[in-house]
Amino acid sequence: MSGPLTIRQLPWNDPADWFARLADRPGIAFLDSAAEGDPRSAASYVAVDPAEEVILAGGSIDDALAALRHLHRPDHAQGPLPFTGGLIGLLSYELGPSALGVASRHPHDPELPVLVVRRYDLVLGFDHQARRCWAFARPRADMSADERIDDLLGAAAPTTEAATPPLRWIEETGPERHAAMLAATLAYIAAGDIYQANISTRFVADRPPGLSLAGAYRALRHRTPAPFAAYLDLGGSRALLSASPERFVQCDAAGAIETRPIKGTAPRAADPGEDRRNGERLARSAKDRAENLMICDLLRNDLSIVAEEGSVTVSQLARLEGFASVWHLVSAVHGRLRPGHDAIDLIAATFPGGSITGAPKRRAVEIIDAIEDSGRGPFFGIVFALATTGAMDSSIIIRSIAATPTRLVARAGGGIVADSIPAAEYAELRAKIDPVIAPAPSSSGNG
Repeated sequence: MSGPLTIRQLPWNDPADWFARLADRPGIAFLDSAAEGDPRSAASYVAVDPAEEVILAGGSIDDALAALRHLHRPDHAQGPLPFTGGLIGLLSYELGPSALGVASRHPHDPELPVLVVRRYDLVLGFDHQARRCWAFARPRADMSADERIDDLLGAAAPTTEAATPPLRWIEETGPERHAAMLAATLAYIAAGDIYQANISTRFVADRPPGLSLAGAYRALRHRTPAPFAAYLDLGGSRALLSASPERFVQCDAAGAIETRPIKGTAPRAADPGEDRRNGERLARSAKDRAENLMICDLLRNDLSIVAEEGSVTVSQLARLEGFASVWHLVSAVHGRLRPGHDAIDLIAATFPGGSITGAPKRRAVEIIDAIEDSGRGPFFGIVFALATTGAMDSSIIIRSIAATPTRLVARAGGGIVADSIPAAEYAELRAKIDPVIAPAPSSSGNG
């Protein structure tokens, strides 16, 4: 980093209010623990005025990891929150097949980058449990850290914003095509190629003229508040709007690792009794527990690549957890980084995430590429924050919208195992995507 860290405590304000003030600043990143009162919603960050950035239109996972190494500036400046400055970015799923030696048949979407990573030294951090917030800054050549904080705090409150206009989402596949994709997947499972594969489909809407991406993100977080939500400016009038409920991998500055894979989904209901029964059915589902266990084992193996021998343990297996619009089964796997390994090595060992590929991972990725009708782009990649101390947290890009200058794109899928029922899998897919793209796509055509 460019100088010593300055920490200034501020009066508590909702991080979403600060995001609204600063949303138009180029390169803004909002890591948003938006599920109020949720113990998983620990801290939020608004980072602006990046010191340096790398945006890749294409390339391999090796190119992406090299960019992270180039931008990372380790130091030992401690603060009241894990992230006081460092790297925030997005790794597209499109980088994942190259990590496994798989060539994709799908053309790259030229409107969406495969990597966006920026180095930040001006950050607002929010501790939701303690309801405390701070500004973290380092000096630049032309401004002291305190001057940069003062300039940030002087940002004007936003003017009233027009409502997000209705969007007409078009589904790429529809129930019949989705059932055919699942039939092909089940044939691979029956033949012994794989145990599980995550099969997904894309939804696309034209971008209305004058659409506020920040406003669309605030509407999304209101519909489906999530503990690992995020808004990332991708440059060129592009952005990622994410309401992810799923942590990918996390490690602290001392090298303790956690990953929390999600497998198993059921809808929430307005009626408390029906809602409870939906959750209880999911918790009893042998199919969903088996699906979760497969991915838990896969992630244990991935972590063992960089973890100390004997340190990888499962502290939670397929536990029922509630989110804004769905129930999920969530596991937790822990470990400790081996000496000489860091958070970037951890990403390299685990990307792409097992919960959105399948088992065994490489063959599942090949089958996904053969069956799905389009490239995944950023979806099922990761958003990450790597602090100067080496602490890192990341989320899987699900329940998300990618905005380009002309389109809005969303994607959803689910893990397919031997006893998957296509109609039930399609219902689960809709339970995931409908709160994200509300109002739901037109019922005419293949929407």
